[in-house]
Amino acid sequence: MANPSDKNPTPKSDERNLVAAAAASGADLEDQLSLIWEKNQKFIIYAIVGIFVAFGVYQLSLFMSASAKVATQESYASADDSASKLAFAEDESGNPLSGFAFKQLGDEAYEAKEFGKAAGYYEKAASSAKDAIKDAALMGQAMSLLQNDQSDAAQVILRTIASDENAGNLAEARYRLATLAVEDENFDAARTYLEDLQTNITQENFYWLQKAMVLQSKIPEVAAAE
Repeated sequence: MANPSDKNPTPKSDERNLVAAAAASGADLEDQLSLIWEKNQKFIIYAIVGIFVAFGVYQLSLFMSASAKVATQESYASADDSASKLAFAEDESGNPLSGFAFKQLGDEAYEAKEFGKAAGYYEKAASSAKDAIKDAALMGQAMSLLQNDQSDAAQVILRTIASDENAGNLAEARYRLATLAVEDENFDAARTYLEDLQTNITQENFYWLQKAMVLQSKIPEVAAAE
């Protein structure tokens, strides 16, 4: 026959102690949190408010930035003649759209054979534009200077482009420098520029590679030159 005492076994003393300790621990934690709140409630409230304020300011700055970008694009779109385009470019100096506007002004001046003015516009374009527009502006500036009989200044820019392996008009810059070197009968420099150009054969560079081959045929052989 089963012992009645087996139905309700008395908890072991260590189990009772664990339960009591857990309850006491929970109570202590609540007391500690309550104490922390009483002592620091102002600081906690201010911190929470500060977080929400910072988040709100961040979101507002994003909105203002997006609004300013849209306004700048609309202003550029409304600049439909040279005078208004110049005003826009000068007002938004440093903005990539300003660089694009200066690049267009440089193109217009170059076509009008106003090479000094074109060089100035291209220089301003390069200081604001990025990537392909900046590369095109630098090349436009160099070509404008060449047309304006400022070969030394043009070569400085062309060397800058030719030393940048990521420049979109790297091949053209090297070809232009080789051409100038041939004109100065500096054939060693010309060969170097042409060799550098021919080390990067791509579909995009094919036009300049063809011109480089023609130019290379005009350079005396090393033995003949000596």
